[in-house]
Amino acid sequence: MVNFCGECALYDINGPTKWGNEKYCKKKGKYYPQDRVACEHFLKRIQEKNGFHQTGCYITTIVCNILGYPDNCDLLETLREFREKFLKQHQEYIGLLMEYDQIGPIISQHLENDIDSVIEANQVLNNFLLPTYQLIKLHDYEKAVNTYQQMVLFLKLKYYLLRDSIVDHTQIYSSDTLGKGRIRLKES
Repeated sequence: MVNFCGECALYDINGPTKWGNEKYCKKKGKYYPQDRVACEHFLKRIQEKNGFHQTGCYITTIVCNILGYPDNCDLLETLREFREKFLKQHQEYIGLLMEYDQIGPIISQHLENDIDSVIEANQVLNNFLLPTYQLIKLHDYEKAVNTYQQMVLFLKLKYYLLRDSIVDHTQIYSSDTLGKGRIRLKES
């Protein structure tokens, strides 16, 4: 599946036009035509709500989608409950959730578009998600967090995203939306 700049949330579709049909890319700081094949920073444009762009699925959700698991499977429900009832309740994990809001959707997009997405999804499931799930079930929450962090680092390295993973701690967040894969896009 090919994505185009004009479909990207980082592409200022409503901004001024330059050189015919070129609009401004907020990520690269340059003008590109709407029909140009999107770069590695592509974020699918989805409806905006309250100043936030929904930026796609979590890594766990995209892995389950690729492998055909239902959205209400025990794995997803357990990880969602862990986010709500543990991570969001402990101040030391707020930075982790903020980082995930900013990098998780980008990783998910790369994983979904990977030519070997089924192989990669199985690797992520077996090496990281199932061990995290099992640790949560055993109430070993610190190890569960560490395993999940290892997965995110592994995927950042795999998709060359380390330079994009600096967390913007100046973003205002709500505990309702924190950890749900939404980012506030900065204006250039």
